Amino acid sequence: MKRKLLVWMIAALATSAAQAQAPDPWAVLNGVRASLVEAGPTGAQFTQTYVPAGFSSGEKEMGRLALALPDCLRWDYDEPYPKSFLLCGGIAHSWNPQDKNGRRYRIDRKNEPGLDLLLLGVDDLKGRYLATARALDGGRIEISLSPKGKIAELTDATFTIDDAAHRIVQIAYHDREGNLTRFEIGGYQDLARRDQFSPPEGIEWED
Repeated sequence: MKRKLLVWMIAALATSAAQAQAPDPWAVLNGVRASLVEAGPTGAQFTQTYVPAGFSSGEKEMGRLALALPDCLRWDYDEPYPKSFLLCGGIAHSWNPQDKNGRRYRIDRKNEPGLDLLLLGVDDLKGRYLATARALDGGRIEISLSPKGKIAELTDATFTIDDAAHRIVQIAYHDREGNLTRFEIGGYQDLARRDQFSPPEGIEWED
């Protein structure tokens, strides 16, 4: 009996210690968002991987990311398939730098997979997702999100955070069909100019 009690106590202490050491996911995300807002316009490099359901690997694209939280986000994809996406407020622009035509449309960032993860405030994310966090090697933290209700676009999402730098280094999510989209982000730097957050001139926009 004493042996069982001792085993139970050790297990309980181990569980309590693990819970005490687990990072608070919302506090971590609050820190990241506050740091990015304070930093102002910020650029980074990204690699996007799209893995269809049932496959273990997929296509990769690379490019540059520009953020001006809380309102603006821009993705510029490199060759061989250059394209750009800009979202500021509720207006999105998409275009190919080699063409003179582009699309302009309204968008609800709350209902676009991936956009809510980057552009919604932490309180909004709290209302949509349950979150857990665990410490990884190298001073990184992994935050796993699962929808509280039925969110048509996503079944799960994961942030990987560089805790010391307060920067996101990876975002991954599955859509309802089981397809995986993953962004690996690095090379953060301040942006001296804000013209990245205005649609380019010389493009004929279709609404």
